[in-house]
Parts: sequence; C-alpha cells; structure tokens
Amino acid sequence: MKKKENWQNKKVLLTGATGFVGPYLVKELLERKARIKVLRMDTARNFTVPQDAITMVSGNITDPGSLQNIMKDIEIVFHLAAISNVNYAIAHPRETFETNATGTLNLLEEARKNKVEQFVYISSSHVYGVPQYLPMDEKHPIHPHEPYAASKAAAEMLVNIYGINYGLKTTIIRPFNMYGPGQSGDFIIPSIISQALKKDMIELGNLSPTRDLLFITDAIKGMFTIAEHGDGIYNLGSGNETSIKEVVETVINIIDPAKKYVSIESRKRSNAVDIPRMCADVSKLKKLGWSPVVDLKEGLLKTIKES
Repeated sequence: MKKKENWQNKKVLLTGATGFVGPYLVKELLERKARIKVLRMDTARNFTVPQDAITMVSGNITDPGSLQNIMKDIEIVFHLAAISNVNYAIAHPRETFETNATGTLNLLEEARKNKVEQFVYISSSHVYGVPQYLPMDEKHPIHPHEPYAASKAAAEMLVNIYGINYGLKTTIIRPFNMYGPGQSGDFIIPSIISQALKKDMIELGNLSPTRDLLFITDAIKGMFTIAEHGDGIYNLGSGNETSIKEVVETVINIIDPAKKYVSIESRKRSNAVDIPRMCADVSKLKKLGWSPVVDLKEGLLKTIKES
C-alpha cells in the first residue's frame, strides 16, 4: 500500500457536498485535517457538517460570474456537483448539459486562472453505455445512451482538454453503483430497503439487470487513493456483478424472509436506456494499493441499520 498523502492544512474546494457522496468526502477531509471550502448552490439542502469546521461559499456552477474568487489559494478541487438522476435528465436534457458539462467547464476555467494543482472530476460508469465486454476496463469505448451519460462524457472531454492544454493535473473517476446510508430514495437500493421496511410486497421493475455495487466507505477510500496516487482515468467499483434479484433477496433475508417481491411490467425502463449488465475492471485502481473491504451483505446491513 502506498503511503497516504498528508492532507493537513491542504486547501480543498468541494462541489456537490450536499449530495450522497459529498458529506462522506467532507467527513474524511475533516479527519485528515484539510482546510475545506464548500461551494453551496442556492438550492442546496441543509448541510449537516458544522459550518465552523468548513468555509461555505455561495455560487452556481452554471453562472461563471458567481464563481469568481472561489478558487483563490485552492490546491485541489473535488468536483461532484451534477444532475445525477437519469430519469430527470431524460426529461430535462438542456438543464442537464448546462449543469454537468457547461458547469464543469466554468469550474475548469476558474481552476486554470487560479493555477489549481489538481482537479478531480467524479464522472460515472454510465459513460460506457451498454457493455461490449465485461468486466469493463478504462479502455472500454465510450457510448452514452441517455442525456445524463452524454453530459458526463462531454464533461470528461473538457477535463482532458484542460489537462492537455493548460498544464492542469486532472484525474477522472468513474464510479459504478455506490450505495450506503443517506442515499436518495430515487436509487435502487434505498428504494428496495424502504419498501421492505414498510410493505409486505416489494414492487420492482426488471430483476435481471446486474450492477457493480460498492459501499460508500470503500468508494471514499478509493477516491482518496486516486487523488493521491492516480493519473488519468480510473474505474471505481467492487469488481463484482450482482443482479437486482440478488439484491432484493438479500435485503428480504436481512429484514424479514416472509416478505415477497414482484416484477411489474409498467415499472420496467425502456430498453433504449436500460443497461442489462455492469461490472467494473478495477485492476488499475488496485495497482495503487486499494481494495474494497465491505461485501454486499455487510454493506446492506449497515445501510438498513441507518434507514
């Protein structure tokens, strides 16, 4: 395992801190005694981290004028802010591109002007589209199938361009399906858990798709490993393929084996945007010394306990 970087007093800007991943990232940065600045969007939810521990700045990544001076003296940027709900993105493609692609461009421009040392972009495994082979490594072709994925792929291109043309050290992380306490009910695992806790019959769409599921604490450790030692693009996943059926049955066995579940035709997503199988090749990341430690059952237990 490579030696951890010293984050004490390192000046870090974080966008998207009020989403699912952001608070975990802030907590880890606080434990490492970094000096944290959080860009807070006007529409952000309440932020639970004590505000005396961080510096809050207001701004909107789609408005370049509101971003002036936010990166003064900043050394590292973690850019998480994005529209990440696939169905919302399909219904609002222009807003999705303005936020995810143009918003990233605006931040990169501020990073360039302020000579930021490193720009860490949290992308998505959705940029791969339907897999041509499994597990997918970082050389797998990019083939987005919906506006969210396309906007993330466009943002990746911008990040790469700024790295090539302006000397900005850029790192791109492609998380697969992260999960854990605090995730929005719009996502599959919290939806399954919520139904299992409240209903006798769990209603789901297609049960056959597979996903690469990574518990949030493993994901955060992976992000730090990449930020400290990585160069280029990295997959972030468990390296395991798990079906939705296996997830729901594991959740039921934990909560109440008497629960039942059903696949409802009307809840199945269109084949135009559904990805049948997902599994990450994380050998590139593992070469940096990282490996996930929380298996699916343990991760689901932890998530259920805090639901």
